[in-house]
Amino acid sequence: MLFKLFETLQEMEIKLQNNQPRLVVVANKNICVVRQGKGLTAFENECPHMGEGLSGGLINFMNEIVCPLHSYKFNLHNGEEESRRCPTLKFIVVEFNSEGVFLDL
Repeated sequence: MLFKLFETLQEMEIKLQNNQPRLVVVANKNICVVRQGKGLTAFENECPHMGEGLSGGLINFMNEIVCPLHSYKFNLHNGEEESRRCPTLKFIVVEFNSEGVFLDL
């Protein structure tokens, strides 16, 4: 099911800072979104290691989100933790079309 986050790509760029994780709640699910330029990555907000909210983390120079609790680092392209000590991130499909920016849950 598609849930609209933004009316346009321009609205997304205005409301989300580049490389700044942000929590959004959609259909009672906590989702972390990260804008990188004109792209958007979305995944479950809970760290696969201990459940900490990843939206409180940061994006490092290796394009990884760093968990604020134990500093586990997850690749934003494939979701893998750098040392493979825990499961990968659970990504959410982002869809861009003429009607807006959507998450597919």
